[in-house]
Amino acid sequence: MKSLDQQISAFVREPIGRWILMGFLIWTVLVGYSLNWNISNLKSETEKLAISEARSNWNKDQAFRHWASKHGGVYVRPDERTPPNPYLAHLKDRDIVTTEGIQLTLMNPAYMLRQMTSEFEDSYGIKGKITGKITLNPINKADEWERYALEIFEMENRIEIMEQATIDGQPFMRYMKPMYMTQGCEKCHAILGFKEGDLRGGVSVSIPMTPYLEASAATIQSMVITHSAVWLFGVVGLLGFGVYASHRQSERIGLLGKLEHSALYDSLTELPNRFLFIDRLRVALAKQKRDKAHLYAVCFVDLDRFKNLNDSYGHSIGDELLKEMSGRFRAILRPTDTVARMGGDEFTFLIDDFSKPEEVILIANRILDAVKVPFDVGGYQLQIDASIGICYGHAKYNDSEAILRDADIAMYRAKALGKGRVDIFEPEMHARVEKTTRIEHDLNTVLTRNELEIYYQPIVNLQSMTIEGFEALLRWKHPELGNIPPDDFIGIAEGSGIIHHIGQWVLYNACEQIVKWNRLYGGESEFFISVNLSARQVSHSNIIPLIRDMLEGAAFNPAKLHLEVTETLLITDQETAKRNMAELKQLGVQLSADDFGKGYSSLTYLQNYSFNSMKIDKEFVQDMETGGKGKRLVSSLVRLARDFDLSVIAEGVENEQQLRHLQTFSCHYGQGFYLCPPLPSEDIDVILIKGGHLDFPKLQLCNPFLKNKQ
Repeated sequence: MKSLDQQISAFVREPIGRWILMGFLIWTVLVGYSLNWNISNLKSETEKLAISEARSNWNKDQAFRHWASKHGGVYVRPDERTPPNPYLAHLKDRDIVTTEGIQLTLMNPAYMLRQMTSEFEDSYGIKGKITGKITLNPINKADEWERYALEIFEMENRIEIMEQATIDGQPFMRYMKPMYMTQGCEKCHAILGFKEGDLRGGVSVSIPMTPYLEASAATIQSMVITHSAVWLFGVVGLLGFGVYASHRQSERIGLLGKLEHSALYDSLTELPNRFLFIDRLRVALAKQKRDKAHLYAVCFVDLDRFKNLNDSYGHSIGDELLKEMSGRFRAILRPTDTVARMGGDEFTFLIDDFSKPEEVILIANRILDAVKVPFDVGGYQLQIDASIGICYGHAKYNDSEAILRDADIAMYRAKALGKGRVDIFEPEMHARVEKTTRIEHDLNTVLTRNELEIYYQPIVNLQSMTIEGFEALLRWKHPELGNIPPDDFIGIAEGSGIIHHIGQWVLYNACEQIVKWNRLYGGESEFFISVNLSARQVSHSNIIPLIRDMLEGAAFNPAKLHLEVTETLLITDQETAKRNMAELKQLGVQLSADDFGKGYSSLTYLQNYSFNSMKIDKEFVQDMETGGKGKRLVSSLVRLARDFDLSVIAEGVENEQQLRHLQTFSCHYGQGFYLCPPLPSEDIDVILIKGGHLDFPKLQLCNPFLKNKQ
């Protein structure tokens, strides 16, 4: 099975000479057939003309014979030219004398016609003869052809016979009709035993064919000359057309080559494009269907952070980088392999016909090594990395798109696991992708189906050990997939844009719940609510009016709304995030730095944004009792927050020892399963009714986490 580009190339380069030769042969056959048909037709017409003349002469002979027979013959004066007929001596009235004394002799029709045809032959070459099997005059004896004709007349009752024959070395058209006895004939021929109605013999006429054949030869010569001229004109035309067609074919090859290249190859890198890659992948798949031992694989390559490079240096530099990258990729390939640009900064490799799977991994590592070497483009030294997903071709694949899809899935997992690495597709990945696709689809209607629920985790003042606020944590109870953690759907919601509707729903319902709890249980100091903001929300243009309208509509105290922002989310669009956070501060909303210490530049983070509090990540808190550096790190973070006049909230408090350490460091707030796990609002209602928010022992009595441990 040939690939599409191979089939197109074979068609375009089909030699024009083969078609011209075929045209020459067909033209020669047609002209030859025409010449042969015309010559055959001319010969046939020549024969018809000769036969027509023979019939005409025979009819004139016969007309005279009938006339003479009706009159019994003609008496003429005997002379040297017409002596008395010795073969009529048996007739008493052969010779007579007129009353004037003139002597006359009888000339019967046969005798007269013999003399007439003899003179006609001398003048015109046309032979005439009356003959029979029995004759009075030996000169009328039948020759071989005439005997044959007489036999035919006797056996078949034919009315005429004609045939070309040679007489004395000359061609003649011989024509003969039978002659039967009539009353006028008995006078002369009854002596031979014939009676009326008997076949007496036949009358033949022989027309010389030489004039006809000479005229026919001249006409044939003209036909040959005419047809030769027509044939030569056609050959010249074919040769001219061949030259023109060859020129046009050269143009077509060039044009189709350009069209083929533009249709099958990427215009920037000159690599095969997606269409051609899929076609060659189908060829490899078909090979494996025929030969189970045939091995192939697809490597899906995506350049890491290429968009940032494009935005920083410009698209022209990015394009030049892709060209340089394509050259390196070509150098890596084996003759049987294919590399294609799928679009943007995505490339695919078809590794075809290898002996063991380890070869593909070696090639993938060579790709990574080639990418990591710095590029000198436009005067810049550019460093970039890539993530590669590998999918091995298996007999289960019937669709080339499915192989490409699975290689893409493996590439995205390589990115998720840290980028700059290789990952191999496993069937479980496809299941995860299907689940992600299902989540993305169902997120569009999650609010209308009322499947979302807010859990509240108490935030405890570690000095008074009372609850001062709650963190709103989103939960999704899917009717088929069960409980879906926020980490599994928040990123998808951000990508689809549905996060804005979900975030608005969380803000409104969380604030409404806190208003209710403050009214029933707040007392002198109201509870605050802490809500996480996603990256898309922080940088969105409508976040300020949305929160302003919500605060005004719910009559909610802005100081009791704490919005948590993760440092890593702010590095994507710092300017917009900084502007929106400044406006939130003006509204009176409290801002909290979530997961502090896990980002790239936490100190710069504190310097650039005006936070009211910081949340220490649970990994640092739980590391305090492992003998590591957790205690010193948490202590340092608390002191740092004090220097920046920030309150501190420690996450992940899961035992009493961690609590005591935090209290020793004078950490302001804590939250974690040891204090109280996230609970639905109705369970929080039970804690508040029992006074657990004011008395830590009562809170512990209501803590389901501690109850389960006991």
